[in-house]
Amino acid sequence: MGTKGSYTGNGTPASKQLQTNVTQWLDALAGSGPGAPAQNLSPDQLLPALGLFSPSSGHADGPGGGAGGAGAGGGGRAGGGAQRTIAQSSRTAGRAAAAAYAYRTGNVQALQELGLNYADLQAAAGDPIDWTRRIVDAACGPLADGTIEDQERRFVASEVAQWVLEAGTDSTPPSPEEVVRETLALIIFEAVIGETAAGMNDGSRPAWATADGERQLRETARALADRASLTITGPSTAEITRAVEEGIDAMRSIWMEP
Repeated sequence: MGTKGSYTGNGTPASKQLQTNVTQWLDALAGSGPGAPAQNLSPDQLLPALGLFSPSSGHADGPGGGAGGAGAGGGGRAGGGAQRTIAQSSRTAGRAAAAAYAYRTGNVQALQELGLNYADLQAAAGDPIDWTRRIVDAACGPLADGTIEDQERRFVASEVAQWVLEAGTDSTPPSPEEVVRETLALIIFEAVIGETAAGMNDGSRPAWATADGERQLRETARALADRASLTITGPSTAEITRAVEEGIDAMRSIWMEP
């Protein structure tokens, strides 16, 4: 992710609590040695990641405490660094998911609404990089200024597009709910990695622990996304984007509960 390796977090209480949770877990994982009983990461330990996303209004706020070691924190921007918002992350991820789903299901009109041409995407299907680039550009727009949050959004758009293309079977694509949950998981995972990458890759742990840690972080982000209460009525861009936004907001509210 370009600058991710040197980025040390946005300095908010949510980021600091997330880093503490992940660091303590990684240290226990590394200390157990390869092949030892799994040092499982609880989804509750990733809940502070939801505090990294500000509400659409952008005002600063924060919880009095959190469950499962989430601790206190806030969604404010006082600490600087990545400026994530629920609306912005949901919009780009939702557009990418909807575009990939429209292509997968042959919905020409939905693709046109996103500025994409079905025939052009078919022609690019033999080149996954080009195919993904077209989806990401439609979802995120042209390359921005290389900020952490812009990189994360583009990574999520790319990964969710590829997932929608490959998930399910040739004749049965994933359901809209499955698409939304995977989108939520990827948004959470990329935010977690963004805030913790510098500590994870500081060389203080064996390479196997870092690799296994990242794998488990991805799986735990999926487990956390599975908890989200969703109301999704269909696979359109508006429906997917709304469900993603409501899912993040609902999980963020859980973390903020005193």
